[in-house]
This record gives sequence, C-alpha cells and structure tokens, in this order.
Amino acid sequence: MTRPKTISDENVLAAALEVLAESGDSFTLSDLAKRVGLSRATLIQRFGNREAILLRIATHEAEATQAWLESLPLDSSGNELWPFLEEIVGSMGRGDGFSARVTLAALEARDPALRALAHRRYTLVQSAIAARLPPGAERDRTAEHLHAIIAGATMQWVASDSDTGLSDHVLERLRWALNHLKSGLI
Repeated sequence: MTRPKTISDENVLAAALEVLAESGDSFTLSDLAKRVGLSRATLIQRFGNREAILLRIATHEAEATQAWLESLPLDSSGNELWPFLEEIVGSMGRGDGFSARVTLAALEARDPALRALAHRRYTLVQSAIAARLPPGAERDRTAEHLHAIIAGATMQWVASDSDTGLSDHVLERLRWALNHLKSGLI
C-alpha cells in the first residue's frame, strides 16, 4: 500500500523553481528535498533525476501557460490587444523570482527537450497575441515582433539599474512601439 503524498507534485515543482532562483544552475535534488521536507530518495522515486524535474517544471509551465491563455477573453477586432498585453506582461509583476526564469532559459538553450517546451510556450503566447490583432495586420509576424519586444525588454530590465518593476519596464517599451507602429514611424 502506498503512503499518501504529504506535498503535491505542483508544490514540489513550485519549490523547485524557488530553489532554481536561489541556486541557479547548481540546483540539486538535495537542495529541493531540504526545501520541501522530503527525502532525496522520495524525490527520485516520484520524479526521477534532476533533469526529469527540470523537464516536469518546463512541461508544467507550458501547460499552465496554455490553460491561462485559453481562460482570457478573445476579441479579434484589435480593441483587446492592449488590455491583453497589459494582462500577460502584468503577470510578471515587479520581477520577483525572475532569476529562476533566466536560469531556466539558460538551461533551455542547452537541452533540446527543454528548448522544445520553451518553443511551445513562445508559440502559445505569439498565437494569443496574433488572435487579438485586427484583421489584415500581418498577425503572425506582428505577434512575433511584439513578443520579441517583451522578451528583449525583460533582458534589458535584468541589466538596467532602474527601480522600475519588470512589468512596468516591459509595458513602457511595448507602449512606445505600438504608438510608433500606429503613427507609421516604424
């Protein structure tokens, strides 16, 4: 008879993201076991090795992104683009925990399975942006570029010495780009 789980898989994965944010690429199962109050052997039994946990984190992130994006209202008239961008960028908050995302991105660059899941997440976001653009707006290409602004602005924020929160920093750059696109300057 198996014993009941004292901590859910989702809570273990959330804790793994916290440990990843603190430890960076040196994240270990021992660190995670200590954080969640389980033995290293229990983690291995439930999830497998470190790479398997990282893959589960990335899979969970892709699934959560899809579910969240599908839950948001959809209006393809173009009137919902800015509120949608505010919603998705606003979810970044002030940037707390963003170091885990940067570490995960570095791991995704090296691991094909993680990279494929990152591509899935990016495609989901770009499709959601495209669906909210007005007809005839070269939706896919425009969505790709708006998403590039979001991704690039997050990295600019990492390197900035500003006290501005992450979402405010990114929204400022998106607002500038959209205003200039509308005026035909770019």
